[in-house]
Amino acid sequence: NATAACYLSTKAQRAEQAERMSRCSSEFPEKLLTKKQKSAAQIYVADAQIAQEINNHLEPHFKQSACDTVVELNPGPGHLTRHLLDRESQFRKIILLESTEHFMPRLQELHALYPDRVKVKHGDFVSLWKLAFMDKMDSGMRVVDLLNDVPQKQFTEDINTLVVGGIGSYPFFKHLVNSLIFQTSLYNLGRCEMILAVPPPIYIHLTCSNDIGYLLYRSTSVLFQILFEYRYIAKVPREHFLPQQAKHTLTKNSKLGKVKAINPEYLYLVKFQPRRNLHELCSVQDLPALWFFIKQNLVSRRNRIIPNLEKWVPGCGPRLIINQSASMPIAPLYADEDIGELPPYSMPCTTMNNRDYFSNINIYTQFGDLSPSQMLTLFTQFRQWPEYSESSFLASLENTLLKLESVTDEPGLDDGVNLPEEDDISSEHVEELVEEATPKPSKNHKRKPNNATA
Repeated sequence: NATAACYLSTKAQRAEQAERMSRCSSEFPEKLLTKKQKSAAQIYVADAQIAQEINNHLEPHFKQSACDTVVELNPGPGHLTRHLLDRESQFRKIILLESTEHFMPRLQELHALYPDRVKVKHGDFVSLWKLAFMDKMDSGMRVVDLLNDVPQKQFTEDINTLVVGGIGSYPFFKHLVNSLIFQTSLYNLGRCEMILAVPPPIYIHLTCSNDIGYLLYRSTSVLFQILFEYRYIAKVPREHFLPQQAKHTLTKNSKLGKVKAINPEYLYLVKFQPRRNLHELCSVQDLPALWFFIKQNLVSRRNRIIPNLEKWVPGCGPRLIINQSASMPIAPLYADEDIGELPPYSMPCTTMNNRDYFSNINIYTQFGDLSPSQMLTLFTQFRQWPEYSESSFLASLENTLLKLESVTDEPGLDDGVNLPEEDDISSEHVEELVEEATPKPSKNHKRKPNNATA
């Protein structure tokens, strides 16, 4: 019967998993084999089978790249490293960054075999944001030391290095956004391209459209899509990575159940790099202002565009309502991308411009109604108004940047800055995407529950 068949299927899966763990036991430390995690920051390729599958998926993307330097994150026993080594004509320099001491002797053997081509370093690239924070506290050189083998190029040149690996850390992606905005850390060296295996909720959060609702479409989503070119490649089975994935239990009435239930048994292979024309869309000097503009205006889904902007530039509403400028449409960035293959709620990457005007704006239009390109356009309009230079917006920005400079706690760095209303997705339990939704007032004006936010 169906129950017996289900039991046998589960039993077979358990036996297969046990056999896989047995094969891995000679290569991995016990803590990676036995401890299941809901949201592992460091993700290891566990066997040769998945390494071959990843290599097959990445083959066309490697061919498109002229980059001759690759950084592999947490190579572990080297399953994927072997495929990188096979590309002698392309990857002349392979930098292996390993965070677990257990694997260092084996990786050092690779360096001994290929002394000029393979560099090995014990360090935690995934916690780059922590290293940057510690450097700031004691004027250290941890980030510089970790990245000292990475070549440097001008931002407008081709990518300086290719990074491959698995990352499940949401603070890492926030750090990449901050690195681009504030010209620090990794992107000081050039437009590094990354090809990563990431948990579905993280990628969907970064690339979703506003159609999904405000629980997922947040300031980080908008900033990521403005700053980066990105592309979904494929999904790969989570069971072939370590540490093992703990089962997700969806709570009753979970607002995010539909997102957490998307492909939990897979990781997404994705690639992204900063837009080459980013500084044409927004000057380096104005990037912090763009960041602050988006962060401040997306702290609540009820934030309406005209009333909010009139706090900074009184009387600006009519010029937005009667805007006569012709809009420039955006277009898909990758003509060969199959939209039907994309994860649910994920938007294909598009071109970006600052003349993509939202049509028929009125006093009720909310910031959450805007696409990333329309948000960039609105900021560009705001920036060009003659009142901008004397507006209270600049004083608020300066005050926030001063707080950022003097921040003395780690969560402050993680969040970019301690904006009091900032309610981005939780970094502690990214798989739950814990957002505090602002409940809409009910028609009968019932009292809010104690755990509701204002």
